[in-house]
Amino acid sequence: MLRRFVTGLIAAVTAVTALVFAFPDMKADALTFSPNCKVTSDAAILYNADVDAIVYEKNADKKELPAELAQIMTAVIVLEECEDIANTKMTAEQEMFDEFKKYEYPSDLRYANIKAGDELSVEDLLYAMMLTSSCEASTMLSIKFGSGSQSNFVEKMNKKAEALGMTNTRFTNATGLYSARQVSTAKDMLALLKYAMSLPRFERIACTASYVPPTAEARGKTKNWTWEHSNLMMFPDNDYTCTGVTGIKTGTLAEGGRAIAVKASRDGSNYLFISLNAPINNEKGKSEFFHLEDAKNVLEWAFKHLGFKEILAQDMELGEVTVNNAEGDGHVLLKPAKGFSCVWSDTFDPNTVQKIPDWPNQVDAPVQAGDVLGKLTLKYSGETLAVLDVVAATNARRSFWKYNLSEIPGFFKSKYLNATWIVATIITVIYIALCIVFRVRYNKIKKARQEAKIKK
Repeated sequence: MLRRFVTGLIAAVTAVTALVFAFPDMKADALTFSPNCKVTSDAAILYNADVDAIVYEKNADKKELPAELAQIMTAVIVLEECEDIANTKMTAEQEMFDEFKKYEYPSDLRYANIKAGDELSVEDLLYAMMLTSSCEASTMLSIKFGSGSQSNFVEKMNKKAEALGMTNTRFTNATGLYSARQVSTAKDMLALLKYAMSLPRFERIACTASYVPPTAEARGKTKNWTWEHSNLMMFPDNDYTCTGVTGIKTGTLAEGGRAIAVKASRDGSNYLFISLNAPINNEKGKSEFFHLEDAKNVLEWAFKHLGFKEILAQDMELGEVTVNNAEGDGHVLLKPAKGFSCVWSDTFDPNTVQKIPDWPNQVDAPVQAGDVLGKLTLKYSGETLAVLDVVAATNARRSFWKYNLSEIPGFFKSKYLNATWIVATIITVIYIALCIVFRVRYNKIKKARQEAKIKK
């Protein structure tokens, strides 16, 4: 019986261990909320960098023209391939810019006053491109790091996009200028921006308010080469000012609307916001910066209403289960193995989160505090937030007398006992049969001896 119990205990421990590894704690990829403002951009996404979660999205997987946000990828390729951006020089040549004369939408072109014969460092060109969307700078960089060919550079851009999992993105140029085949999504651009932010020099360049090349004064070009960031949100005293915003990139295409990618930090909260295809003009046909309005409104909403909220405390009592053959009252309390917190909107009641239990009504002693006894699923609006382990909060020792008394009925129902009865019955029958055989034989022998005596 003891051997059978040990074997069963080992099997139970093995099964519990397998369950623990088969169902690890899970966290929702994102819990999204809707801001209390209109978002005019056709696609948008808000990412909380503190918890690595998307907290708002609109048409985040819809293919759009990325406009000059494509230059973020241009910067990524250059920064990865050029170790000394400050001392690597380039000289502008007129043929580099001839293609702009043929461009169908001249209002899309953004210039940084770079002329043929101007010598600038790769660092200078990166600032010109990221701050002003300079078509000259992006073209020069793509030729330099495409081994003289812009198509070679574009191939590198697409290979990098594939490596970053940007499955809905296709680049056809390094400038971000119009091409019906150059498409991306807000979610793909977020993946690109997150990667770009991991490069040591990218954020410093993309979030600078203004830049003047070191050689500008000596060449008498300080006025022409004072490049200011196109994101008005980072500057004070205008309609789009938003405290905590720094950079990163804007873009405008006549055929693709306005776009923006921005970083914002305030009161310990850090966000990335991206929007694509905002209207260029209002209903009256007047130019309006809807992309800046969207970014400001969504970020102000996030800073005001979103925060890190504890949804389930680690010491919260979830109930109790009966413990068979335990000393005392035969129950243990249950609690989550760990608490759960996430970014939450103060306009939503955390008590509306569903807590779906999954554990047995009773277990066998002994139970140690911390033993995993089940699962708890947290759901909100049909979305799974997390699946947490549920553990015993207290101990339950096994009672020697309760356990052994409980084993008695099982002993009589045991298949081993049944086998023993069968074997014993067979042996008994054989024994009785042998006794009968030997008795008959003994009687025959005895009778034969008596008959022999009579004959004598």
